[in-house]
Amino acid sequence: MPPAKKKDIDSELISAALPLFAQKGLKVTMEDIAAQAGTDVSAVRERFEDPVDILHEAYRRGQTDMERLFRKPITGTLEDHMGVLFDGMMLNIKSFGPQTYLEIVYQATKDKVLMEIVKRQSGKVNFAVKAFLMDMVGRSIIEGVEGVEKVNQELVATFVEHLAQLLEGKKLPAVKKAWVKQASAMFTPGAKTVPPIMYE
Repeated sequence: MPPAKKKDIDSELISAALPLFAQKGLKVTMEDIAAQAGTDVSAVRERFEDPVDILHEAYRRGQTDMERLFRKPITGTLEDHMGVLFDGMMLNIKSFGPQTYLEIVYQATKDKVLMEIVKRQSGKVNFAVKAFLMDMVGRSIIEGVEGVEKVNQELVATFVEHLAQLLEGKKLPAVKKAWVKQASAMFTPGAKTVPPIMYE
């Protein structure tokens, strides 16, 4: 089977499985996923060993896209950089969509194994965000980051909090703008983002 076709089937299985994880946690079976996808369970087993592999693949795809975005050169203000950071974190959950992602996070509060998976994946996001911040320091976009671990965790936590506003009917551009403003206020702009003083 051509790779493109395989990827389409994998995407369909991921799309079918994620809402089930949001509803049932890790009690989801391969049979549940096959029924949701409208396919035979053997087709699911051909692609993935167990349901957890599907969840990991959904996270892996988003992580890859986020890291790819973070490696692209960025120019502009501190707010422009924070906007890219927001976009990267959105890419990280693109397979889920905001609602399903938040539902899975909620489900993890009741499922210890699912919570470990969510924490592990959050750790990967935290690592990517920390690397992004250190790059900003290195390029003089921001001054040094005091307490980088705490700042990093706060950026990710406030991202999730702002994401929840989408469920309340707020539009993505407004959510992004509010998060960028809050996140930008956590940093002192560096030399490259502060306009030069004009002398008369």
